[in-house]
This record gives sequence, structure tokens and C-alpha cells, in this order.
Amino acid sequence: MELNISKSKFVMQSNFAMMLSEVKIQTQIFQWHWNSYPDERGLLCYNLNNSANKIDGNRNKALGLIKGRSDMVYYYQSSAYMIELKNAKGKQSKEQILWQELLESQGFTYVVIRSLQEFKQFKDNLC
Repeated sequence: MELNISKSKFVMQSNFAMMLSEVKIQTQIFQWHWNSYPDERGLLCYNLNNSANKIDGNRNKALGLIKGRSDMVYYYQSSAYMIELKNAKGKQSKEQILWQELLESQGFTYVVIRSLQEFKQFKDNLC
């Protein structure tokens, strides 16, 4: 039993470290974009995907929160680009893949970004 608890703690710590890494990537991207493109402030937006607790989660679902939604959306020149952030080892969940397929079937662009440098390249390719 103790081995399972330790293993469970390790998995939780690994997931937490992965999440922090993705949060760091998102923070770097947002701050770089905010500072580099002041005329575009408000066009790169965070999607509130994680609720603080079960009550908030239920409320957010009732308000229209969709599981698997991309982390960010970038509105640029009459288009919306869905941006999913992952660290180097991160993989999309089943719900994220379904969301990607749904959005792409409607003609939207969906990208998985793993670093600030990748976002800069993505942004450069749009210009």
C-alpha cells in the first residue's frame, strides 16, 4: 500500500511539474506578445479551462465551459487561431484532440506550441 501511495505522489508531482512548465510557457508567450505588440493587446487571450474547485467546475460547465478547449486564442486579421500549449513531453488529451478536430472541421487553425520560440515562429509566419 505504501508503495502505491509513493507512486501516486510521484505521478501527482510529475503532473504538477508538467503543468508548471506549461504555465511558464504560457506566461512567457503572453508577456512577450503584450510587450512586443502593444497595438494587439487583447487579441491573444487565455481560456479559463481549469476550475478552482468542484462548485466552480459545475458552474463553469453550466456557463458553457467545454472540456479540451485550447489554452489560448489569438485573434488576428479576421481569423482566430487556437493555441494549445504543451511542454516538450506533453501530449494532448483525448478531449483536446476532439476539440482540435472539431475546430479544424470548421476551418479554424489549431496549433500546438511548446516554447516561446515556437510561438514567435508561428507569429512570424502569419505576417
